[in-house]
Amino acid sequence: MAAKSSTLENLTRLYSKACRRVTRLTRNFSADRSGAVILLFGLTLIPMLGFIGGAIDYANAYRNRAKLQSALDSAALTAGRAIDMGQSESEAQTAAAKVMAANLGTGFPSYSSNFNIDTTAKTVLATANMNVDTYVLGVMGYDYFPVATTSAVKLPNGKVEVVMVLDNSGSMGGSKLTSLKDAAGSLTEILYDSTTIPDYVKVGLVPFAASVNVGTGYSNASWMDTTGQSSIHTENIKNNSLTRWTLLNRMNGTSWGGCVEVRPSPHDTDDSVAGSGGGDSYFVPTFAPDEPDGWATYYNSYLDDDGGSCKNSTSNELTAQERGCKYKNETPSGSGPNYMCTSRAITPLTATESTVTSAINNMIASGATNIMEGVMWGWRTLSPAEPFTEGRAYDDDENRKVMIIMTDGANTHYGMSNQNMSRYSAFGFAKNGRLRSPTSSSSALVTAMNEKTSEACTNVKAQDILVYTIAFDISDPDTLALLEGCASSPSRAFNIDDGDALVAVFEAIAGEINKLRITS
Repeated sequence: MAAKSSTLENLTRLYSKACRRVTRLTRNFSADRSGAVILLFGLTLIPMLGFIGGAIDYANAYRNRAKLQSALDSAALTAGRAIDMGQSESEAQTAAAKVMAANLGTGFPSYSSNFNIDTTAKTVLATANMNVDTYVLGVMGYDYFPVATTSAVKLPNGKVEVVMVLDNSGSMGGSKLTSLKDAAGSLTEILYDSTTIPDYVKVGLVPFAASVNVGTGYSNASWMDTTGQSSIHTENIKNNSLTRWTLLNRMNGTSWGGCVEVRPSPHDTDDSVAGSGGGDSYFVPTFAPDEPDGWATYYNSYLDDDGGSCKNSTSNELTAQERGCKYKNETPSGSGPNYMCTSRAITPLTATESTVTSAINNMIASGATNIMEGVMWGWRTLSPAEPFTEGRAYDDDENRKVMIIMTDGANTHYGMSNQNMSRYSAFGFAKNGRLRSPTSSSSALVTAMNEKTSEACTNVKAQDILVYTIAFDISDPDTLALLEGCASSPSRAFNIDDGDALVAVFEAIAGEINKLRITS
């Protein structure tokens, strides 16, 4: 009653204010002594007061209806979630009623509500009705305004696939990585806890840095270029019979790190099945060639140019790099052929929460940034076709596919003043022109990477994959624009600058993924 009394006092003050204004008008009219004016004013006074009072009472009814609608929407969603998690209709009804009562509070006027739950059609139709007492129009015989609201909720058809594409570059070290693990772990828990139905939720993880690690267990997979069919397989070795696998096997103390290069265009930004587009549609293992000794401008020299089974020495830069003989029985130093392969392996879509949680906790921060490859392998993780086949068919109407992309920095490419024109990357060397026309300009190379990333995002969204992007502590305007354009809508592109906000955003995304759609 206290709330109602307070409302009544406020409305009474408004009404009194209106009456005072009418009184002033009355004085003005009374100055005119003509009978016609007095008669006219008397006839209009009562409708005027009724109109003002009606506006006040209507505004009060509108406020109550808005609150009732909001509470009904929340209650209907609660009923839908309860059914989705295997609860009975009566349990869903009880849960909805509690939520509605809690949202309206004890001071809200009395109301009636009903939740019609159809488990076959997977819908919840909720209605609520109430009579809002009038404070002014009662003197004119109108004691209340009838108010009715409806809320229709359609349950999702039960399936969702989510892949987290997470920046694991060196700049993510320290507290940033800790926050990322907390955020990704929280989202994972929320998603898996949203249902008890087996296989309802599948989550995958794509950590990325300068390249993406698909996992060393796939070295003999049908989609890997195991025989040197791709045009890029031997581009840095003069002897075309020496595949990268052969060179890896020739060396001591090293093996393939699990990363792959970007496929040649047009396969770099599409999800074509390996073999469907000739040799270039296969995936080639990353292999940073040993760069020449004795020249200060080279970055990754890990073998003796004249070592191995080489019979003659050489002082030619190109020959020194392209020699296959120097790999024989030699032990590489430093990163060796796995330079730029720094992230953990992909975790394919799985219905097992502990698998994802373990992969999140094992993430490390090292290396450069290649957002495009993160996006592409996120897509390939959601795809029903190889390389990973855990994704459901695109035309499965009962399934939603979601990609979450998080990065704390811009795409990275290092131009160099030597014959290679850059450091080795997932695009090979800049001199090979696989990213753009050959250049040693780092900024030009990064611009090309941004264009490729944008193209990849466009192709992903064309498959009806819902994309969220998160810019974490980024000030570069080009990267912010890139991420906003990559998201499915501006509201799904987040720009944050601290770890607490990162956790909050991941939890909000998880909530939206789980949220049942209000259809009316």
